Amino acid sequence: MVIVFMSKKYQVYRDVAGKFRFRLLAENGQIVAVGEAYEQHESCINGIKSIQRNCDAQIEDLTAAEVTRIPNPKYQVFYDEKCKWRFHLNARNGEVIAQSEGYESKQGCMNGIEAVKGSCGAEIEDLTKTQKSKEEVVSYHEINVPVVEVKPVEVAKDAMVEAKPPEVQVVPPAELKTPISTGPAATVLELQDPSMATKGELIYLKGRLYRNDNGQGIPGAKIDIWEYDRSLLGDDYLAYGKTAEDGSFSIKWKSRCLAWFENTGNIYAHFKGTEQAYPSKSTIQKITING
Repeated sequence: MVIVFMSKKYQVYRDVAGKFRFRLLAENGQIVAVGEAYEQHESCINGIKSIQRNCDAQIEDLTAAEVTRIPNPKYQVFYDEKCKWRFHLNARNGEVIAQSEGYESKQGCMNGIEAVKGSCGAEIEDLTKTQKSKEEVVSYHEINVPVVEVKPVEVAKDAMVEAKPPEVQVVPPAELKTPISTGPAATVLELQDPSMATKGELIYLKGRLYRNDNGQGIPGAKIDIWEYDRSLLGDDYLAYGKTAEDGSFSIKWKSRCLAWFENTGNIYAHFKGTEQAYPSKSTIQKITING
């Protein structure tokens, strides 16, 4: 039986640090998606309204065998460090405005997206009016979404109209092309189609690791290549390498048969993540080994 989550309401609350957050609850009380931490109550409400404006966005599935890239706004489905399915919703400027829990199945993740899609007109319940100051909220207060803060430029009272403008100007969030991230960046790991190879041949497995928000490559990251094993024995480790300055990698591997009963196999790349970048996993690629 497939359970369809019908979104019910957004809840605004204070986390343990006293900052404002929101979460989207389904009709059964399950948390479907959460937002970032905001300093101001009004900003938190605006975050919910941003989701409601973009709730009908299309889905970009980064776990599919063939990824079709689409412009923002969009939902992105990806693997987390435990290889569970997650999604986040990007606004038109690429900023992540909501993200989900980890799902055991892809269908569960897709159901979560449908719940957000059904929240365009959901009510907003403001718990901050009755919540105690800095009350601990157990559910998902630890999820860190990049925070965008804009500080006003201070101008002296006696400054003349012709005064030179400050060298660093603050850009309003709506005009930001690349969001300011204060935490680890969401990443995308791509592995090129290796096509085929001859048994014993030295080949190069190529791809690229980059930030999801601005496409900037991540240098010096360790990339592991695994065989996706469809049996109960678990995936086999094949090779590893590091990314170049632009986030690209080219990992040497001496090709061998990956299964005794056929000359094809499935491989994928995996990035474990760092303090600056979240883990990611590439789509599974099919390779043919001849000879």
